[in-house]
Amino acid sequence: MPIPTLLRDTWAGALDLVFAPVCVGCREPVPTVDSRRIVCRLCWMKCRPLPVPRCARCWSPVDPHREPSPVCRTCDEWPAGVRAIRSAFAMGEVPRALVHALKYGGWSAAAEPMAARMAAMEWPRDTVDEARLVVPVPTSAARTRERGYNQAALLARGYAAKTGRVTREDVLARVRATATQTALHPGERRANVARAFAVPAGRAAELRGEHVILVDDVWTTGATALSCAEALVEAGTRAVSVATFARVVPELERS
Repeated sequence: MPIPTLLRDTWAGALDLVFAPVCVGCREPVPTVDSRRIVCRLCWMKCRPLPVPRCARCWSPVDPHREPSPVCRTCDEWPAGVRAIRSAFAMGEVPRALVHALKYGGWSAAAEPMAARMAAMEWPRDTVDEARLVVPVPTSAARTRERGYNQAALLARGYAAKTGRVTREDVLARVRATATQTALHPGERRANVARAFAVPAGRAAELRGEHVILVDDVWTTGATALSCAEALVEAGTRAVSVATFARVVPELERS
């Protein structure tokens, strides 16, 4: 027998008094009327997209007065196999809080609404038509044990489910330990993750000719994602597009 609406709402209100859900972003109570109880509406409103104009390939902000070009100074030397980079939001107070909660705070449930925002991103036509596999950036076994999960894998699963694609977590592996990237400069980041990833033996055939969407939580300098893309392309992947929840934009960070 269906529960009457008044009784259901009264019960939900009583539960909120005892177990009031709080927003991952601002740690304030989330109103009962919100269907999504992980991140409040105000925090989502504070998340900013990457500023325009931006490079059509990598979405880096570009000078509005520059000559039209298919690439920018950020991505003009990247391998041709790296097709496109997309990030749902520019890094800021709320995106940083959400990433930190997912990555270090044990808030695994935050991955679902974060992935939903990633799923709304626009891609070049060939990425939309061709990419059917979603691959998360691997983390080390030690970090997986410490956190209880790989945050990129949670985002990849949510993203694949929202976009009708297939997640593959066994076709890319971290083959050597690396130091944390947090305090490293761009050149140090690239050296730190160089040859840190590889396609396991026997998995290359599954990637041959595929267009893969690689998923991570944050794009900072791109060192980690580009190292992963290099390993995928060397194994026979035809193209790699990269999706992240947030992107560090130095100009916005300084302001």
